[in-house]
Amino acid sequence: MRRWVKIAGIVVVAVLLLALAAVLLVRRAVVGSLPQLEGEVAIAGLGAAVTIERDALGVPAIRGANRADVARGLGFVHAQERFFQMDLLRRKGAGELSELFGAATIAADRESRLHGFRTLAREVVQGLPEKHRRLLAAYAEGVNAGLTALDRAPFEYLLLRLDPEPWLDEDSVLVLDAMYFELNDSTGSRESAHGLLADLIDPELAAFLVPSGTSWDAALDGGTMTVPTMPAALTDDSETPAAAAASLLIEDVAASSVVGSNNWAVAGSRTADGRAILADDMHLGLSLPNTWYRASMEWPTGDGRQEHRRVTGVTLPGSPALVAGSNSSVAWGFTNSYGDWSDLVILEIDGEKYLTPDGPRDFEVRMETIQVRGGEPEIFETRWTIWGPVVDDDYLGRPRALRWIAHSPEGADMGLFEIEEASTIDEAMAAANRTGIPPQNFVCADSTGRIGWTIIGSIPNRRGFSGLVPTSWADGSRSWDGWLAPDAYPRIVDPEDGLLWTANNRQVSGEFLEILGDSGFDLGARAQQIRDDLRALSDAEEKDMLAVQLDDRAVFLDRWRRLALEILSDGAVAGHPSRQTFRNLVETTWTGRASIDSQAFRMVRTFRIETFEIVYGRLLAPLSEADERFSITRLGQWEDSLWRMVTERPDHLLGPDEASWEEVLLTAVDTTMAYLETGVGPDPELWTWGARNTVMIRHPISLAVPQLAGWLNMPPAQLPGDSMMPRVQSPGFGASERFAVSPGREEDGYFHMPGGQSGHPLSPHYRAGHEDWVSGEPTPFLPGEAITVLTLVPAGG
Repeated sequence: MRRWVKIAGIVVVAVLLLALAAVLLVRRAVVGSLPQLEGEVAIAGLGAAVTIERDALGVPAIRGANRADVARGLGFVHAQERFFQMDLLRRKGAGELSELFGAATIAADRESRLHGFRTLAREVVQGLPEKHRRLLAAYAEGVNAGLTALDRAPFEYLLLRLDPEPWLDEDSVLVLDAMYFELNDSTGSRESAHGLLADLIDPELAAFLVPSGTSWDAALDGGTMTVPTMPAALTDDSETPAAAAASLLIEDVAASSVVGSNNWAVAGSRTADGRAILADDMHLGLSLPNTWYRASMEWPTGDGRQEHRRVTGVTLPGSPALVAGSNSSVAWGFTNSYGDWSDLVILEIDGEKYLTPDGPRDFEVRMETIQVRGGEPEIFETRWTIWGPVVDDDYLGRPRALRWIAHSPEGADMGLFEIEEASTIDEAMAAANRTGIPPQNFVCADSTGRIGWTIIGSIPNRRGFSGLVPTSWADGSRSWDGWLAPDAYPRIVDPEDGLLWTANNRQVSGEFLEILGDSGFDLGARAQQIRDDLRALSDAEEKDMLAVQLDDRAVFLDRWRRLALEILSDGAVAGHPSRQTFRNLVETTWTGRASIDSQAFRMVRTFRIETFEIVYGRLLAPLSEADERFSITRLGQWEDSLWRMVTERPDHLLGPDEASWEEVLLTAVDTTMAYLETGVGPDPELWTWGARNTVMIRHPISLAVPQLAGWLNMPPAQLPGDSMMPRVQSPGFGASERFAVSPGREEDGYFHMPGGQSGHPLSPHYRAGHEDWVSGEPTPFLPGEAITVLTLVPAGG
């Protein structure tokens, strides 16, 4: 017996030693994939040495003899700090994720492959100006040098048991294509929803339910939209349908269908010392590492205007240009524009062909092969037309093609390089109007105190139609007639009140709005609150910009709070303990903000969404019945129409099983309470806004390997903010950065972002700076004192 105990003990010790050895080997491999921060590395292609100084947060200051060498330096640090992120972006754009993850991502790859971006990216690179091609090639050389210089491949590839593929010039275009999926409607879902609305709902009712604007609009040009009248009565064939059964609603169902951001500019006429200030916070999905990588880059200009050019701000790993920031002469930032950048084309079929203005035409069939790790290749065909790929059939079975700016070479280029060189807002806006990216609101300020707004990105010239609903282009009366000339782009320059603001809302009206179209502008409540905050400032400074960015006042929801309390009369709550609880908590815990300790904010917010679901779910039921893909959230500007119905309470818009609007609203209260009591938990402490708005920022690997979550993810944090206020925040979405800067006075600017600079969890820069973002504390816009210095030298030099 003792002998077997001894043998068992030896086996246990051996197993433990093997496990320890495995852990040490894995740790050695993981440590070997840490970026090199100091010393000297020789890389090919450099014209002269490049220095990379990092501060305590890991923010690099990259200095070289020319822009190409700096691009190599940026590529080097991107690869060493963020290569896995870059790889995911290019694979998302190309539809090649399954090579890493196997069958789990085949569906996502099929959606991406439909658009043929890998082939288009090669075409884009070949068509770039020689100067931009050189910079793109230099960046790719830097990426591959950085990858090669690591002792081990980035740690994610150790876990995947794969080797990373080298970076190609075209991959930077694919990164831009991946952002198209993030920022544009790649399926035409909103246009499809409006087509259903036009086909199946009484026109007068449809115009009322989904107007083109509301009282919350805050357009830069002051323009307002005509408010449709409430239909006096419905036609016999459009009776209001019966209400659908109330459901326990997930709180986000109608709350945040818009991917958005904030930015604004304050002219020198409104600041304390005559300097213009640019503020920017781009809202995106939150994950690790963060979308953006901070950098400051400097090189001699040789243009006689200034000895050196320094650009500072955020870069997108995988792309060689500064995305947003300042070059000491001009500062600029983006928000998603929500102009109409795609159209669904209804195809008229003639046998096996489709009709075009030149007669019947064969579909172009393209065979796509998705390489699947651990499985057989997925081979499928896509059909293309002269307008774009066939993406779906409508509810009547008619095939539809998608015309999308992302399918054209004009949609993606390296024009951001030209903005880096701008000296005035006029030069910056001119460069923006020539640049191909997913179209954005471009707000800029310059060192003379001037400010301006325009659109960056290619704009199609529509002919013969508005683009609001799907149409046939077969007879030639509707088409895209080339691209809008840069000098025809809408612009607002040096406004009289010295303020510009954008928050994904409608920015302009009239002719300019006809040029841009509407693919789902956000309700203007957030923009209006920003505008009013800015108008209240005098002698503005950078710190005032942060106060606006962190404004979490519940201005928008306050009228819904008052409505809920009005409807919860003593008679309405008698015999209904849940209604009494609702009223008591709304009366006692409302802070006027989206504060983490408030049950009232969450309850009022959910009450509004439930009311929307009940009313619109009934009135638009024919759309869901006709097409299961229909999403009510794609229709947008419904707030004022809903508000008029619940306050004016027209009997003819009630359903046959609804006795009164009071009953509708009380049902919304009851469903809210049922959701909280049953779906969340019986303890009201679980109902606080912070309990729901707990931000979880995760590394994608932790989703597949939960055991690594503590090592890879940021700690959960309850944060204030919501979608209808400047401080946009949800559990997985929010400000991917916040900064404010005055061009030429970058030392006075601030910056913070979620997560850290590095994508490596063992790096001291993986989490550095994250708590500043959580707490809303500013950190300097410029890199701080150099803690480490790495020098890249020409190979063989």
